Formats: sequence, structure tokens, C-alpha cells
Amino acid sequence: MSLKEEIRNLIETTIEEMGYKIQRIEIGRERGKRTVTVFIDKEEDRIGINDCVKVSRAIDPILEKADLIKEEWILIVSSPGKNV
Repeated sequence: MSLKEEIRNLIETTIEEMGYKIQRIEIGRERGKRTVTVFIDKEEDRIGINDCVKVSRAIDPILEKADLIKEEWILIVSSPGKNV
């Protein structure tokens, strides 16, 4: 199972219970640190910064506890935007 799949399995239920869905997950690197970017969406409204903050606060402890990434990493929660 890939890292993206493991992350999705850990956080998908929590995100769905909050009324959002995962659009995609990207693993990258920024300023020397691993990045985990989770793109969220919801049916009826646009995603705002408050949505991203709320989801980030909910899933960060889940990912920290799972300890899947053995180096320093940053969680980013974002919306997919209009083009996706």
C-alpha cells in the first residue's frame, strides 16, 4: 500500500464525518521538509480557509499518532480550486 493510500485510509472517515470529501492527496517536499497536501471539497459550498483549518486540526493528530512519515513533515489542507 502506498503512503497516499495509508494516509487516505487513516483520515477519510473523519473528513467525511465533517461533511467534506478528499479530492486528492499529494506528497512532496518544500523547504527541505516532506509535505502532505490534502485537497478537500464539499458538495454545496466552496471551501474557505476556515474549512481548511478545521480539517487540518482534526486530521493532524491522527497522522501524528500513526507516525507514517519518519522525517519532519508539514500538513497542508487546501481546496482543489475551479480547474479540478
